[in-house]
Amino acid sequence: MKSIGKFASAYNHQHGFTLVEMLIATVILLVGLVAVAQLVPVSVMMNSHNRNDGTALVFAQRELETIREQTLSVPLTSLPTFSDPFGVTCPFGNTCNLGNPTLPNTIVGSPVVIGAAGSPIIDFSAAPVTGYSFKYTDPNDPFSAPYDVRWAVVTFTNAATKIITGRRIIVGVFRPGMQTQTLPITLDTMVER
Repeated sequence: MKSIGKFASAYNHQHGFTLVEMLIATVILLVGLVAVAQLVPVSVMMNSHNRNDGTALVFAQRELETIREQTLSVPLTSLPTFSDPFGVTCPFGNTCNLGNPTLPNTIVGSPVVIGAAGSPIIDFSAAPVTGYSFKYTDPNDPFSAPYDVRWAVVTFTNAATKIITGRRIIVGVFRPGMQTQTLPITLDTMVER
């Protein structure tokens, strides 16, 4: 019987958590859960913004490549243009312009501002310029948000031979809903003979 008494006295000295300790532990757990729960909507929103930015970048690359592929051998008496039979890089029925060879070394098209790093940026606060801008809605986008696509071109010519020798192309794409702390996507390239 003596051995049972040892167990009984050991059992009597065990203590569980008090009500105050349980309340403190519950509050700490709830604060942690609330903090983690607040991160979920933020991460979903950031994922959406990153998707918008990434899609705009891919579209700007596609537009820039289409314009870059256009021939330079256009007479100085006519305005160089292009069209897209699929209506992606230039809407159906529209003619998209590629600068003005009679205004060499001049930015023609959508307004351009110089960014903090000294690089050109399409100015989306200005009104769109006909022939140098359009709205495109991605058929794969479940929200059907339009992309604002704009570009500007600087044409370089040889005055003696009267031919176009190069183009500087600046393409910008902006989608409403893109991150407000970032600038619209702007790409810049040069094409020469």
